[in-house]
Amino acid sequence: MELWLVRHGTTGANLEGRIQGTLQYPLSEIGMKEALLLAHRLKKQSFSLFFSSNLLRARQTSNIITSVRKDPLPFYSSLLQEYNWGIIQGLTKKEIGEQYPHILSQLQQDFHHTAIPGAEGLKGLFRRVKMFYRFLFCLEQRGRFSRPVLIVSHGRFLQAFVLYYLKYDPGEYWPFSFSPASLTILDGDFREKRRLRLFNDTCHLKQEVNPETFS
Repeated sequence: MELWLVRHGTTGANLEGRIQGTLQYPLSEIGMKEALLLAHRLKKQSFSLFFSSNLLRARQTSNIITSVRKDPLPFYSSLLQEYNWGIIQGLTKKEIGEQYPHILSQLQQDFHHTAIPGAEGLKGLFRRVKMFYRFLFCLEQRGRFSRPVLIVSHGRFLQAFVLYYLKYDPGEYWPFSFSPASLTILDGDFREKRRLRLFNDTCHLKQEVNPETFS
């Protein structure tokens, strides 16, 4: 079974270097173009199911995908939301340094494991990852996946999901990240045979913003 993982397109907050978390930022004009290019890359691929985060930037990315390919329609879930960064959500690195210099210092030393007041915490993040993983496992057991599954989510959630899927230790350094509107493909059987087939691919974004390019 294949899982096709997509990060949402670029937002204005991305361009400003803001920590978005669970705040509702829309796609920028650039992000909408990225999502359209991605949609046309996916146009001829059949999917068994389509899941998306219910945050605005992911929903907009998913809506653009479904404007090009009608089936299947996305199922929106809060399980796929981005990590809640607590008191630093909405802030840039400079603003974090001005308001919470001790937190910035910790982030610079260990970005992935810093404890932040009001944040979800890694236990909370991986609780959602495991819940979604088990949900997919149950669907696979029922024979629901004759074709790949499309998943639109966010950078930190996707990092955690890939770590869990490939059985890496999340307590160690997280050595990868996801670009906006990128495509990553995992395949396996949810038990022992799991592999990373494609990672953070953005070749579709190098095309001209013209749907006919992908027809």
